[in-house]
Amino acid sequence: MKFKFLNVALASLAIAVGSFPAHSGIIDASSVLLDDAGATQLESWLGQGDLDWDSIWYGTTGATPQQWHDGVDGVLDTVSIMKVIDTTGVVSLLGGYTDIAWDADGTYSKTDNAFIFNLTNNSRQLVNTLNANVAIVTLDSYFPTFGGGHNLTGGYAHAIGVNGAGTHSAGYANNASAYYNGNVNILGGAGLSQFKLLELETVTFAQATDVPEPSTLAIFALGMIGLASRRFKKQS
Repeated sequence: MKFKFLNVALASLAIAVGSFPAHSGIIDASSVLLDDAGATQLESWLGQGDLDWDSIWYGTTGATPQQWHDGVDGVLDTVSIMKVIDTTGVVSLLGGYTDIAWDADGTYSKTDNAFIFNLTNNSRQLVNTLNANVAIVTLDSYFPTFGGGHNLTGGYAHAIGVNGAGTHSAGYANNASAYYNGNVNILGGAGLSQFKLLELETVTFAQATDVPEPSTLAIFALGMIGLASRRFKKQS
């Protein structure tokens, strides 16, 4: 009876382990705006396999562009996620990726690898390499800003939820040429779509630490069943 119970327990373990989700990257427990679905989508766009995600800055009402820059400047490969509400009351998660730092010299900085995204509808716009010289705005008075038009900005010169940043004109998405996608901006509208910035988080990432594949763990559990069976027969 004891052996039968062990068989059942280990077989159940093998089945359970074999059904673990495939995503093996780790998301920083302190992250507010990035969940597993968002991380999986970003990993698909980045094309670097499973990633571990580290939250390096988060801000809400009262946070300033300067505070954001203090937290992210000098860091390469960052993803900035903005929780916004548009003029119709629809809340979305917008953002962008850049492989260069946010404190580069000058007003604009060039990269061919940046993109902006909408995690709410899983859409993305790649930087237009013909206009990559204005891929991001690096002034410390600006929240994350992509493109010279701008294609996406969290606003500038005001804190989140205070004065200018408390109005829909503080942040917007536009179909400017740096991340051009026909006449559609990253919010899905034509031309310029205004929004209010509610929250902002910037994360960085690294290759995920290797972990055993679920199938390997399942085989191990089944092997334990076989070993227990042999020992039981010898004792008999």
